[in-house]
Amino acid sequence: MKTFFRIFNNGLYGVQLENIGFPITDPSYIPDAYLKNGEFVVMRTCHGIGDWCIISAIPRLLKKKYPNCKVYVPNSNMLKTIFGDMLNNWGYGTFDASTISKVVFDNNPYVDEFIDGFNGEVFHDHYRIFNKDNDKISLAKQMMTFWQFEDDEMIDTSPDFYPTKDEFETTSLFLSDNKISKYSYVSVSSTFGATAESNLLIDKIKEVDEDMRWLYYGEAPLKDTSLNFLDAIEIKDLNFNIREQQTLKINAKYNFGNETGMNLWTSKYSPSFVLQHKYYGKIHGGKNEGKPRKAPFSSGNFVEGIKYL
Repeated sequence: MKTFFRIFNNGLYGVQLENIGFPITDPSYIPDAYLKNGEFVVMRTCHGIGDWCIISAIPRLLKKKYPNCKVYVPNSNMLKTIFGDMLNNWGYGTFDASTISKVVFDNNPYVDEFIDGFNGEVFHDHYRIFNKDNDKISLAKQMMTFWQFEDDEMIDTSPDFYPTKDEFETTSLFLSDNKISKYSYVSVSSTFGATAESNLLIDKIKEVDEDMRWLYYGEAPLKDTSLNFLDAIEIKDLNFNIREQQTLKINAKYNFGNETGMNLWTSKYSPSFVLQHKYYGKIHGGKNEGKPRKAPFSSGNFVEGIKYL
């Protein structure tokens, strides 16, 4: 059994159900009255970078279908009010999970306001229509299908990112100072080498035979990894924030990495090669660690345009 959440008048209510969402064989849809009202809240009930970035196309899709609508995103106060200590499940190091909506949607031209609260129903990621026979359907598309969108109204659900002027200038200065015009970006997390065969990614990187500068972000120093054949600038040491890192990534010639939110956020902007989790790791829960993942996209984390390895 899984917990299906309802968010109503800034309160969170849970009920145990067999599945999250509605099967395509027996679908339910968003009420017509909500659509007619034209005030929409974009919300997730999980709060990692990947959780939110994979629905970042939704404001754009809503504005295209309903040009006069208002699109709202919860601010930090609203997330704290609704989810409270649950947010600690996604916080790590100095990262405050209550800031995730701002990290992902800052400077998004399709977002009208970051709000403190919302009176009424919030139709979030648990309100989606899934196809149990096809898990390669993005969560954004599953959610928008619940919102009564037709296929031709959601052709591009790949994640969006809109750097600010300051983010662009900061990263441009870094590239200029290092005399970098063309580069590729490699980003790996602590699970690299533990949940999939790392050689799949290494071999793909080695296929790049053109003159290329390299940027590397990893939890471990480059020299201590199997990627130590790269002559790369190590980004972690430079203290760029998440959005500055992402600004560098969307302007890279190629992006390489294992399956993390940051690496799923680039498919619209450059060829992005992502090493899938083939086995469960510590991040998936201790009881499953080491077991094969039989349906890796069943949670809706498939992203259009990613070249999965």
